[in-house]
Amino acid sequence: MRFSYHTHTTFCDGKAEPAAMAHAAYCHGYTHLGFSAHAPVPMRTRWNLVWEQTAAYLATIRQLAAEYEPKGMRILAGLETDYAPGITMPDNPAYTTLGLDYTIASVHYLTTAGEEPFTVDEPQEQFTKNVRRWAGTDHDRISRRYWEFMCAMIARGGFDIIAHFDIVKKNNADGRWFDTSSPAYLAAAQEAIDLAAQHGCVVEINTGGIARGKHHEVYPGPQLLRAMQEKDIPLTIGDDAHAPSHIGLHQHAAREAARAAGYRSFWYLEKPGVWKEVSLEEMERRHRRCE
Repeated sequence: MRFSYHTHTTFCDGKAEPAAMAHAAYCHGYTHLGFSAHAPVPMRTRWNLVWEQTAAYLATIRQLAAEYEPKGMRILAGLETDYAPGITMPDNPAYTTLGLDYTIASVHYLTTAGEEPFTVDEPQEQFTKNVRRWAGTDHDRISRRYWEFMCAMIARGGFDIIAHFDIVKKNNADGRWFDTSSPAYLAAAQEAIDLAAQHGCVVEINTGGIARGKHHEVYPGPQLLRAMQEKDIPLTIGDDAHAPSHIGLHQHAAREAARAAGYRSFWYLEKPGVWKEVSLEEMERRHRRCE
């Protein structure tokens, strides 16, 4: 049994059409696939779905859902939304009119309205340039702002899944900018974890950094996953796939990271608002039967 609710296509910054992504998931034995285009925002970017294309996006996903449901793969239509103060929020009322099956909530932006945009996951060269401009020599400002926004996003709510919980580390794999083992960093992350537990959030294990060679471990990392397990926070899986080659190949990494943190099960979204639990053993058993 395989599932992921984090899939991008050419409707945003993905590299393949929805049909190609769905075909790859079906060939890898997926039972559930969620499409999550980067939600429209009130400014021009290189990676967001534009409002004028939302109807076409949803119609395309619904058509694929009708095609694959009889074959045993359920397809859901969602959006990856941003928490960006003064710009957009995951609970933007405009999204509720679209009839989505679910939404993912993310913190990408460290800046607010009126500031030059600075995101945690931009290319390394651009990230380095923006760190110097935005943070100067106070590099810890990056992680402080990230966890501040994460906490505010979780407290605000209005979403179904928290995406790539500690993606702030993406351009910090060698500890170049800040120390992810420092007491201040871990305390800030723990505050976000505590809030996620209090609000009953589902968190994804995201393998996108591994798939694209940006980081050697999943989001969230081992220490944060253990803290989540202690709080009994439910996990799901997000491939964060931007190409067919990102689908299916790193599901084992998600399972092993969860198991190492003490988890024995994942949760999958069966249909809008309906989460179901499945043990790691059952996931592996069902997948072997499909091979």
